[in-house]
Amino acid sequence: MSAAVGTVLLVAPKEPQVQAYPVYIYTEGPTPPSTTTTGPSPVAMPVPEGYQRVAGPGGLITTIPVGWTITRSSGPGAMQATDPTDPTRYVRYGGSAAPAADLVAAHVDYEQRFAEAHRGFQRFSLGTTTYHDVLAVDWEFEHDSAAGRRRAHSMYWRIAGTEYFLYASSTTDRWSDTKSIFNTMVDNSTP
Repeated sequence: MSAAVGTVLLVAPKEPQVQAYPVYIYTEGPTPPSTTTTGPSPVAMPVPEGYQRVAGPGGLITTIPVGWTITRSSGPGAMQATDPTDPTRYVRYGGSAAPAADLVAAHVDYEQRFAEAHRGFQRFSLGTTTYHDVLAVDWEFEHDSAAGRRRAHSMYWRIAGTEYFLYASSTTDRWSDTKSIFNTMVDNSTP
């Protein structure tokens, strides 16, 4: 993986609440010339085959699989895209005002509460990385659920007072396919 993910969630991920919410799906068109020499913007990059570009809360732009159902999710500034052939497989993305707590401390704290509330919790990783030249938290774990054993991977990062995140989850038997979706989101997100 060439990048990491990040946003602070103060509540455990929940099933989506379908609500009226503007959903923006970007289509490819002419890209204005770049005025910087720091490298191409992920938004200007071609969308990988089988994916579509979407805008989420807080100005986050990422890619999700074509045809996935987009709904407003629980938690501040969160959208969810669900696999129409497997409702137990989904991704979440977005951004909202960053909490006052330190990014790392907030997620370490959250993991403790999440682990206590989810039977069979097992951490695979919880650490820091750099994403888009800023500190990010990368977290991967499993837990038991009514749908069976679940695996999830998320990344959280802050820019200009907004905390952004990318999150993917599925049952463990679908994780290898879901992991590649998460990696594609990470590789094609901005800011």
